[in-house]
Amino acid sequence: MLSEIVDRLTSMEIKLKDGSFYEVKESDLIAWSRTYKDCNVFYEVKAAAEWCEANPSRRKTLRGVKRFLNAWLSKAHKLKGSPLSFNQKEGHSNIEESLNDISWVPEHERKETSKWYLSSKGFYYLNGKKYTEVYGAKKVVSISDKRLKKQSKKP
Repeated sequence: MLSEIVDRLTSMEIKLKDGSFYEVKESDLIAWSRTYKDCNVFYEVKAAAEWCEANPSRRKTLRGVKRFLNAWLSKAHKLKGSPLSFNQKEGHSNIEESLNDISWVPEHERKETSKWYLSSKGFYYLNGKKYTEVYGAKKVVSISDKRLKKQSKKP
């Protein structure tokens, strides 16, 4: 399961009209992230790929796929997120945050995805906040620990 998540994170492909795949380049993702700051570029590209998968008669050619993605991202940028995508309430404040955001990952896969980000990057972002712990991990504090803290604060 973890290898499937890593594959999805590291490769972004769009199925073309002839059945082949166009692999989206990392340099394009970075350039689009700089240009279209009001939308989550990674999620939008995934949404565009899913749209192409679901609409085989409307898939793009190798020659037209970048134009299609640019138009998709331009519209999402104007709308601050496309109707098909997760519309973030707050935009990314920088490229690092955008590149390491896991808000597009389905809820049931976030724990494994966060582990991957922590092991490879040491952190991840979710809804504009930086995390250094596994998704869903909660610190358990016993009642006795709370009492000790209160007692140590008293003069």
